[in-house]
Amino acid sequence: MTRAERGHTLVELLVVVTISAILVNIAMLAWKPISASTLSLRDRASEDAELRFAVEALLADFGGADAALPTLDGDLRITREQAVAELAGAWDGDDDGIVWSLTDGDLIRHDEALDTEIVMASGLTGFVVTRPGDAETHVLLSAGSGAGARSVTLAWPE
Repeated sequence: MTRAERGHTLVELLVVVTISAILVNIAMLAWKPISASTLSLRDRASEDAELRFAVEALLADFGGADAALPTLDGDLRITREQAVAELAGAWDGDDDGIVWSLTDGDLIRHDEALDTEIVMASGLTGFVVTRPGDAETHVLLSAGSGAGARSVTLAWPE
């Protein structure tokens, strides 16, 4: 019987398995930073989309606002113009308004006249409502942290 007919020795098989394991380990080490950066980019894109949606939703409410003022709790109360509230089916002779607040990273829109509460955006890191002067109300929305933090300031002139 020739050597070719007997097959491979145990030592030859061990060498092949060891080399294969080393190559797989090197490939996994090279893949780890790529997958981490992909996850980071996906998270940032998601945060950007949530921030953009929050801004658009707030701007929509600002468009029909009669007043936008900070509350004692640090939330934002928007009182609608009568015509806008009537279109929304929320006018009963008096507009209770819309209250925007941030709870556990969720930006919540509470329509007091309709008694509805909707999470408009998630994953936000900040929602600060200020009234630096008598002229306007500022709303600062933030997403992300560290070097990747982004923020947008909206102003509602009175």
